Amino acid sequence: MAPTPPRIEFETDIFSSTGLTLLVDGTAQSHVDAADPTHLFFEYVRRIGHVIDAMGMPGEPLRALHLGGGAMTLPRYLAATRPDSVQHVVDLDGELIDHVLARLPLPAGARIAVQIGDAASVIAELGAAPPFDLVIVDLYDHLQAPDFVETREFMGGCLGLLSTRGLLVVNVADAAGLARLRAQARAVARAAPSAELLVTGDAAVLAGTEEGNTVLVAAPAGLPDGLVERLAAHGPHPAAVLTGERLDFVLWGAC
Repeated sequence: MAPTPPRIEFETDIFSSTGLTLLVDGTAQSHVDAADPTHLFFEYVRRIGHVIDAMGMPGEPLRALHLGGGAMTLPRYLAATRPDSVQHVVDLDGELIDHVLARLPLPAGARIAVQIGDAASVIAELGAAPPFDLVIVDLYDHLQAPDFVETREFMGGCLGLLSTRGLLVVNVADAAGLARLRAQARAVARAAPSAELLVTGDAAVLAGTEEGNTVLVAAPAGLPDGLVERLAAHGPHPAAVLTGERLDFVLWGAC
């Protein structure tokens, strides 16, 4: 009988001598370049990076909430590209976080607080905190997201934590057909009917023909200037960026 693989392990990147992939039960979960935290390897993470880069002035600090920590790829990116950003990371898996921080400590001086807890409960606790410019939702156990991410209550709670210019950014890992994206976008639309929505991802995934990740962005005060063009230009390619009527058609169909 074959031995059970370690639950949490790091695999050296074959493309970079300083890159590490975090595996959980043998499934790739996060990637970090220990020498260059601005190197974002996974495609959906690079797309989120472009969203972050479009906010405010280059290098301007942000207040960010990360629901789902993994290997802390995006907190490290924000700390590198926007020094003095104040970040709060929430993850349910304390054992995972302990392993990650032991192998890859957070950068010295970074203003990153880590909380072990359930995201649905924590957002209620954070209601009295100063608002966040950015709330990133990336909550998965392997490829399964908790049911609450498809509820109006959860998405409304996330939107309620945003500053006047804030963005909600959601990683959606989906099967062909985009059922999960539709459910989560519906929850956002019900929570904030006037929010401007954007979805970006691989063109084949957004066509509904292949499984993969898309990124859903909700902007109660409107999308940042130039974000659509930035996402279309920088990819990863082949990229699709949907807003307005084109996004409505993909999410809801002709009606």
